[in-house]
Amino acid sequence: MKKSKTVVLSVCIVLMLSSCTSLAKRERPYFLFQGMAQSGSIVATVDALAEPDLVASAFGDLSEFAHRAKRVSLSLNPTNDVYPVEQDALAAYGVVEGDYSRFLLNTGMMYARELSTKSNTDGLSWFSQKNGPLSLYTPKNGELVFTNGSYEHAYASYKDRQRLINDEVALQMANASIALYAFEPESFFDLGLNLPQSVFQQAREVLLLIHQNEGNYTVNAFITMETPKLATTLSQMVRSGYLARLKKDKIPFKIAELKLMFLLDEDLVTIMQMPLGDEQMHLLKQSLTGVL
Repeated sequence: MKKSKTVVLSVCIVLMLSSCTSLAKRERPYFLFQGMAQSGSIVATVDALAEPDLVASAFGDLSEFAHRAKRVSLSLNPTNDVYPVEQDALAAYGVVEGDYSRFLLNTGMMYARELSTKSNTDGLSWFSQKNGPLSLYTPKNGELVFTNGSYEHAYASYKDRQRLINDEVALQMANASIALYAFEPESFFDLGLNLPQSVFQQAREVLLLIHQNEGNYTVNAFITMETPKLATTLSQMVRSGYLARLKKDKIPFKIAELKLMFLLDEDLVTIMQMPLGDEQMHLLKQSLTGVL
């Protein structure tokens, strides 16, 4: 009888452990940029391992810091309605994820002459530039939070861990070299697609997934417009612009392939694997580097 109880107890323990393991496996991953997608903001996230040159250029002389980065994510809020967005007219906060020690980074910033220590009555601490708008702090190992606005606001958004970008879209963004997302935007980056500002002002949601393969870039774009009619107009505009670029550069093309590249479904315009030229990528990287 005692042996039977031992066997039953062992079986129960195994079932409990396997159940816990299953729950752990089913836990939804969370990406820090998911909490950045407020209405009107532009979310940008860069896979630092896929884009080391871009990250190194953005961080300038901080080569070791750039080398340890794994992902850089930004929430960019235009302070005016100028199109394309102006680097000097962006309220921004972001997170750099990487192989960083909380203790070492915060200690280094504590002794930096250009920074001063700030705190509030809730016990939140951070560092701010003495002669500039930048505020930053490392709240935990591997994550540096920074902003050119209110650090308290940036930290609250970082800590809340909201899923403003759904999990499926977030996973697609994480798998891209560079991803841009905007919900109800007023302006956007200039990607060399010759799109007027009205396109973005009439869009409910914009998602651009930029993939890099041996130095060649392609974009998958998903733009949800306010109405199917606006989506049809946008689809025709993008397709015509791309055809004009191919003809200008004397690049051969097949109509059948273009039909698979530009898709229209009610209010959703989808562009699949459209090549991005050097000029287009230069514009985008210049914008992101300037913000950082």
